[in-house]
Amino acid sequence: MVDWNEENAAHLLSRAGFGGKPQEVARYAKRSQISCVAVLLRPKPSRAKGPGVDDKDTDSLIKLAQWWAKRMATQSSRRVDEKMALFWHDHFATQYSVVKNVREMSLQNRTFREFGMGSFHRLCWEITRDPAMLVFLDGKDNKANKVNENYGREIMELFVLGEADRNGVANYTQTDVEEISRALTGYRVDGDRGVIRNNRFDDGDKTLFAGTSFETTGNLGVETTLGLPFAPDVNVIDILFTHRDSDGALTMPRFLGRKLWEYFAYPDPDTALIDEITANFIAGGFIIEDLLQSIFMHDEFYSDEAKSSSVRNPVEYAISSIRALEARGNLKELPFHFDGMGMTLFEPPSVNGWPQGLPWLSSGQFLARLDFAQTCASGRASTLKLIPKKLVPKNATTASEVVDGILHRLQIQDSIPSDARQVLIDYFDGETDFKDPVVLETKVRGAVALALQLPEVHVH
Repeated sequence: MVDWNEENAAHLLSRAGFGGKPQEVARYAKRSQISCVAVLLRPKPSRAKGPGVDDKDTDSLIKLAQWWAKRMATQSSRRVDEKMALFWHDHFATQYSVVKNVREMSLQNRTFREFGMGSFHRLCWEITRDPAMLVFLDGKDNKANKVNENYGREIMELFVLGEADRNGVANYTQTDVEEISRALTGYRVDGDRGVIRNNRFDDGDKTLFAGTSFETTGNLGVETTLGLPFAPDVNVIDILFTHRDSDGALTMPRFLGRKLWEYFAYPDPDTALIDEITANFIAGGFIIEDLLQSIFMHDEFYSDEAKSSSVRNPVEYAISSIRALEARGNLKELPFHFDGMGMTLFEPPSVNGWPQGLPWLSSGQFLARLDFAQTCASGRASTLKLIPKKLVPKNATTASEVVDGILHRLQIQDSIPSDARQVLIDYFDGETDFKDPVVLETKVRGAVALALQLPEVHVH
């Protein structure tokens, strides 16, 4: 068991959500580790849905992005739900520029929130019939005698199995793509969901994963079709969940467990660790909450590597800064800052989602981060307001006390080099009156801007 303290509580809040205010970190540190994890995972599913209408209206899309950005920045009891909604938006990447319907993007966002902590099988089914996904990957055009392979390929390659296992062995063949695509025929968009139409469904026999121990043949499909007196012999999502890799282990848990570990902890974990954290996930019937609990309770999640090897994406960087510094406002400009930093909500760059890690810190995108740092530090408007006197420790009389207070809020007090800390102290030019409005409005705000530009703030 790890030594439960403020450092580890802050790490949990940073990774499981988007960071915490100092008082939140202190409150979590006073509880036990298992109690903190239980509190974070306790909320029941939410069906909250942002605004959106059935059209291409840019203003409507902006309002949806603003709604979600503020929700991510302000949620307390549902912070993990929103962090997972962002994960699923990247995992099941769908672009508004292709869908061209704000309401459908809003409905998909609600699906991630409603089902994103429950059964992964149910989530895969919901996404398979999701209107935005049916448009984005051409599922609505996939029909008998005119099969479209886009979704069939991606559900295996990107969503459930991965292209190959850790031994480099392919998880499927082109024939499997063709067969599963036949099983996915028939969908049309009907209001809030996709519905199978009888005359569009290929009800012939198909074979998935021929020559393996989990080979399945029959009238494979997803759900009962309208007008047909029978259900498919086997649900193809069930078949995907029985797939085994070249080690004989279930493929899906290793694939998803690795991706979630990399999202919450650090890149390239070993297979033994993944098998540890997916054991309860498998035993419990593939419930996402069980997998998250195993991650957040694992000692390795609190290792030095897990605390310093992942680059914060733009949403994590901006929102964690706002939370740590207790800035407030209507936050309507947040999505535009995300855009500049390379992460436009509802517009991932491709079906592969956003590139992770160092690509977030390319020169142009890093300049946008510096712009956000300046905007946050100087915030005096209704969109974003920072109150500098809140950042000054009570009875502080030295610049070092103020600097250390800011660094502690940003959770980098132990990782920043001493010479960088000294630069921040020297920036105050010997000021000692931290109740002076001029000092607060110039020096304290300036120190915040400089601190938010430090490399250590951009990793966690």
